[in-house]
Amino acid sequence: METTIDLFGDSPIADNAEIRWLLVTNQRNLFYMLAAGLIMSPKGFGDKYYQDTLCRFPGWIPLFANSVPEVCIKDSVSECSHLIPCLASVNLSSLHGPVKAIDRNGLVSDVSFPEEIDGRIRVLLVPAPLPITWVQSIIFESGYARKSCVTDARDFGNVPLLAFRRELAAKLFSSTTRMVWPESVEFDNLDRAMNKPQVVGGMMAMLFHLANHGDDATRACHLVFDPEDGDIQKISDPMISALKDWLIVGPVPTVSDVSQKLYWEAIDKLVDWQSSNTSRNAQDVLLTHLEQSADQLVDRMKQALMKLAKDLQNLSGFVDSTITELFERHPKPFSRVMTIFFLRERCTDLLEFSHPLLKEADYLLAAILFSAREGWLNLPLELRDYPGLSEAVPHRMAAMAHRMSNSGLDLGTPPQRPSPLREQFAPGMRGWNKTQRCAALSLARDCKWTCIQTRITLGKGIYRLEVDGRGMHILIDGEAKTVLTEVDIEQFFVNLAYARLTKKQAKMICELLKA
Repeated sequence: METTIDLFGDSPIADNAEIRWLLVTNQRNLFYMLAAGLIMSPKGFGDKYYQDTLCRFPGWIPLFANSVPEVCIKDSVSECSHLIPCLASVNLSSLHGPVKAIDRNGLVSDVSFPEEIDGRIRVLLVPAPLPITWVQSIIFESGYARKSCVTDARDFGNVPLLAFRRELAAKLFSSTTRMVWPESVEFDNLDRAMNKPQVVGGMMAMLFHLANHGDDATRACHLVFDPEDGDIQKISDPMISALKDWLIVGPVPTVSDVSQKLYWEAIDKLVDWQSSNTSRNAQDVLLTHLEQSADQLVDRMKQALMKLAKDLQNLSGFVDSTITELFERHPKPFSRVMTIFFLRERCTDLLEFSHPLLKEADYLLAAILFSAREGWLNLPLELRDYPGLSEAVPHRMAAMAHRMSNSGLDLGTPPQRPSPLREQFAPGMRGWNKTQRCAALSLARDCKWTCIQTRITLGKGIYRLEVDGRGMHILIDGEAKTVLTEVDIEQFFVNLAYARLTKKQAKMICELLKA
């Protein structure tokens, strides 16, 4: 398709490799995209969107070459007085595939990026979304604007503004290109909600944080990041292993196991709820799901499901049962997971929740369900800010969105997924190597775990035992042959399973394991 529009003057621009691609927006839309991990179109914002350049061609991201039109800056702050204009410099070096381009003569054409891009192109229209990690810097008109945005971002617990470079470039806001948007040109409307990619992003984060619980937990973490990786070992729990089909194919096909069917239908209900305009909360959505599903079951199963629904409904009011009594009354994994969902609201709450009756699979299934309620967007920074996590997730969410829409865009090789510590501490045929032993000892010491043992090898002889205010002492003639401090591997993994490591601890151990 080619349509001529008089947009620009005749001055040429540098070749593609030297072009700085700029997105024009405002600070509130920017904050939302930073939280969501995606540069996306208006439907991805729900009801939190403020008019900017993204709404001109719904589903297309307009990126300007080196300079921006004055009208775009004005439009991006026209809706509210508190809006501040800002630009995002986007690195497209990994992008390949079909986009639309407007050249300096105003000619709109379908081109292949980057092969058919040259210095004549003034605007790219790229199908949304793109990973937020492609933002090289955020550009402000003044120091006051930058400071105001930093202050504003502190009010949100999920906006990683400080993780991005922030620069001043007043000239980009004053020396603007004249332009009138081509109202007569129509493109396919690609505007879509990002509910499923957002849910999967939440799953990546939550399964990563639970990956140290056991072998199935580690495998589930691997699976959610790279579902088509042939090296993933089989997950023993069938309800969790169905995650692969859900990620690749879509809704899990009808299965004979009623609990598994109910569980994955519940996930789909919450995914749909994410992009709905309903006033119902997530608990109401699941209660409706249980009640409607009960009508399709035989009497025995119907009664059990209705009993569960009644108990869950009672959890919102005065509860006359303890958590233990609830778990004993509903011992099956599906029932327990639903109970946890109604007992705790946030993903952070789930990571802090423990109970002796819960098994590894219960925590993993709960994590997947909680992710369907919160998604990546609503996770606090404390759950994102781990080595490699905030780099790996946005790329995979964007790639998933393009697979679902068949856009034909290739975002390049995804960043390496973060490796859980249980995976990095996996013993070899002869146990841990020296690097693993040293890292395990450092972590156990830092966390004060009771899994450290000291082996003292003494030569033959007679030893004296002395006890004083400092403790007990063994006195020997000469020197001990060896003093070996080591970590009990089995107990180490028990401690690791339920540890909430800080960012500092995780970074320290990852660096030690790479040494």
